[in-house]
Amino acid sequence: MSCGIQPPANPAEVEALFPPGSVPEVRIPQLSALCAFGHTPRILTGAIRQILLQHFVDPENILDEYLRERLRARGGWSEGTDSGIVIESLARWRPELTEARPAIIIKEGDWNWRRVAIGDMAGEDWRSGVRRFGGLWSGTHTCFALADEGAETQILATEVARLLLWFGPMIMDELELHRFVPVSIGALHALKEATENYVVPVSVAYASWEGWSSQEEAPRLKRVVFKAEELV
Repeated sequence: MSCGIQPPANPAEVEALFPPGSVPEVRIPQLSALCAFGHTPRILTGAIRQILLQHFVDPENILDEYLRERLRARGGWSEGTDSGIVIESLARWRPELTEARPAIIIKEGDWNWRRVAIGDMAGEDWRSGVRRFGGLWSGTHTCFALADEGAETQILATEVARLLLWFGPMIMDELELHRFVPVSIGALHALKEATENYVVPVSVAYASWEGWSSQEEAPRLKRVVFKAEELV
């Protein structure tokens, strides 16, 4: 695959530290919160946002030629209010920043519990009394592509959908998900309470395993007592 998630161009002083012809990269490690907390809607929001940031930080990563030229003129994503594109969660979205530039707003959807075994049982250790349980959370996220032109909004939405589709297997492996796939690109709509802004939703679905165990404070069989009685 010739196109993909690429890091931003390195400064000249950084390039000078490496042999000619090499391409040093900043490799983002796996989310540390996954080890401690498992998956939550907020963690998936942060993960999807990080994937989008890595793609839109450099206009040369953009797949569509028209959108690439537009971001070359505006600049890619960057920290601060002068970013060429806004990429943020719905909870942190500031509408005034999206009036004059394209934006991708990430919104969590519902999470639904799906049983994979009777009573969510996944096994039991009769000696220790440990009982293991587990099942799947089926969840969705929606990335709303916003722009002041209808065509640009649709192109931006398609860019997001293809990014998440093409790299879905790698995202699924890195985040330890059971499923991760875009399921729809919505129709173009005029954004309410905004002047000449349009929106197209891109929905992605995934499945996350949740497992836990329980153990009684006292074992079921603490000891066995044999008592001999005198026979008359």
